[in-house]
Amino acid sequence: MYVGAARATTTRAGGRAVSHPGAPLRLGEEVTLEIADLAFGGRGVARVSGFVVFVKGALPGESVRVRVGRVRAGYAEGDCLEVLRPSPDRIVAPCRHYGECGGCDLQHLSPPAQAEAKRLQVVAILRRVGGLDEPPVQDALQAGEPTMYRFRMDFDWGVGPGGRPALGLHRSGHPDEITPIERCLLMPDLANEVRVFVGRRAQALRLQAWDAKRRRGLLRRVGIRMARSTGEILVILETGRGDPPALLQLARDLPRSFPRIVGVVRREFDRHDRPSGESILQGRDHLFEQVEGDRLKVPAWAFFQPNAAAAGALRAAVLEALVPGAGEAILELYCGVGLFTLPVARAARQAVAVDMSREAVSVARDNAASAGLSNTRFLCRDVVDALPGLLRESPWDAVLLDPPRTGLAPAATEAIGNADIQRVVYVSCDPATLARDLRLMLRHGRMVLRSVRPLDLFPQTHHVECVARLERRRG
Repeated sequence: MYVGAARATTTRAGGRAVSHPGAPLRLGEEVTLEIADLAFGGRGVARVSGFVVFVKGALPGESVRVRVGRVRAGYAEGDCLEVLRPSPDRIVAPCRHYGECGGCDLQHLSPPAQAEAKRLQVVAILRRVGGLDEPPVQDALQAGEPTMYRFRMDFDWGVGPGGRPALGLHRSGHPDEITPIERCLLMPDLANEVRVFVGRRAQALRLQAWDAKRRRGLLRRVGIRMARSTGEILVILETGRGDPPALLQLARDLPRSFPRIVGVVRREFDRHDRPSGESILQGRDHLFEQVEGDRLKVPAWAFFQPNAAAAGALRAAVLEALVPGAGEAILELYCGVGLFTLPVARAARQAVAVDMSREAVSVARDNAASAGLSNTRFLCRDVVDALPGLLRESPWDAVLLDPPRTGLAPAATEAIGNADIQRVVYVSCDPATLARDLRLMLRHGRMVLRSVRPLDLFPQTHHVECVARLERRRG
């Protein structure tokens, strides 16, 4: 994932320095490094005598002074103390919490440079993990605004500075600590106001924060879901077990203070972090979102694109890769609530969509019916178990899949790679699992990778979406 080499000059910092056997750097040393590349995750990459150093806050092309904070057998990690020669792409991070909060890792890089960095990272991962010499990666598509684009976000209720309860995101590098946030620049202002209200009200009501070490407490996490098109808001309270009056009071207070809140829902977890129940505390448990003329029902627990403004751009990229024809039968795996199913069904003869979530399948049926589509069929099945039978059932012209971050099971990947299908379009939110799965699909030589389109749907972070198109090899 890194390119080129880096030069380093070393100065011994005060205090005891510890080295790992064979490592050219010691813990606590201060070194001047030339940054060669950007790793997936947002850290700058340098080399010292072939030894890799990851530097938080550094950018390619920069000369930086670094304090080494961790040394391992094959790499070291360090913090950027001073930028001696800045990159022309470096900007001042717009958020006052940047560097403390762990939610963003690229705010110091200009948005166009972020998109190009993500494209290069996709290329590097497809080479390293996917075994592709020249992956056909297109320019990264930037969709929507670089801030205030997240309409779905979760915040933890836990221990903040001074041991006081706080609602925020985990502190960068310290997963057990919460950084209180006055304003998250990734969210719309109204969603921020709701988040601040929940935090203050939870403190006033003395809602006990969940203690992961002692396995006790009540409030764990607060999720905010907002429909961009309608302005509707859902608040999700993730809790331990128990029914304290204070929790019900918080649920009553929310819609009174914010008329756009249409529901407050609760998800309970047991002591072993397993979901044990869901309930509606106020209003309803779903939103309605408008995407390119389609009115989609989106339940609180269903996955939906956090960047709602870019959902249309992602749809367009999928349709551009899939090119569904009027006489074609399309199989969609991991359909969710039908974001892609609806436009695919309009263009094709038939669309059969599969998801293992019973609720998602039920809602997808409703969304298709509301759109007036009669050529869709939705199946609630485990994809891995159902796939062999589905592939035998019909001569599918194309398969569209949008699996979770973990990607496909090897059995499913092999089955798709060996099936008699003309086109496969793979939507992925993790380049590493995409590369792994593409390698399996391509290894028998029956398919060829035609294109990979990165989409920068999550500016200020290292996350990148990809749409890959594979075709049956001719001849």
